[in-house]
Amino acid sequence: MSTVEQDVANLKTDMAELRAIVRELALSQQRTEIELQNFKEFVLTSQANWEQRWAKLEQERMMKQQEREKERQEHEKQREQDRLEWKNEKREMNKKWGELANKMGTLVGDIIAPNIQRLACELFDVGDLVDFSEFRSITHPTDKSRFKDFDALFIGSRGIILNETASTVRQSYIEEFIAFIPTVFEYLPEHRGKRVIPVFSSLYIPEQFVRYLTANKIYAMAMGDETMEILNYNDIPRP
Repeated sequence: MSTVEQDVANLKTDMAELRAIVRELALSQQRTEIELQNFKEFVLTSQANWEQRWAKLEQERMMKQQEREKERQEHEKQREQDRLEWKNEKREMNKKWGELANKMGTLVGDIIAPNIQRLACELFDVGDLVDFSEFRSITHPTDKSRFKDFDALFIGSRGIILNETASTVRQSYIEEFIAFIPTVFEYLPEHRGKRVIPVFSSLYIPEQFVRYLTANKIYAMAMGDETMEILNYNDIPRP
């Protein structure tokens, strides 16, 4: 074989090998593209699954949060309802207690009088005790036809606690008390100049009457959680 023929044969061989390499590269590239496509699909599928799981978890979290909020609101509503029922029951009990005490004639002696003495020491600066009496009737010193019945009267060295008690509060009772207050020293002239502290008492005093008493600078005393208390103590300016 001549040199030219040999070169041609070698060239054919090289071309065949080159074609084989090109085919292999093409197959390799095809496999790589398939693998990349599979990987891409895997990533997209995983992401979709993760988003679905996250959405489900978020939905469950929101549902639990709504359930807890609903339970809290129901608990608050029930607690408020219980508080109102308890308050109404206590108010009704105090009203019935007042009616019963009035029938038995014990409201002033057993309940009001001891608390007047206690509050004189705790809240009102009336000085040392000079005199204290229940159901006291005092005749006018210059007009013997006039007299005044005091439910409870506390006389201190510096002030007088003038108490009016009613088992059931009525507007007319308060009006009569208001009218009497300026005349108190006509019946107690020896204590003229002392501070007068008017107190209207009942086991239960409706709110509208408390406001009216406050407007006229009269303390309202009624049953609290444990004992009798002044309902409007901080609403009346003190001298």
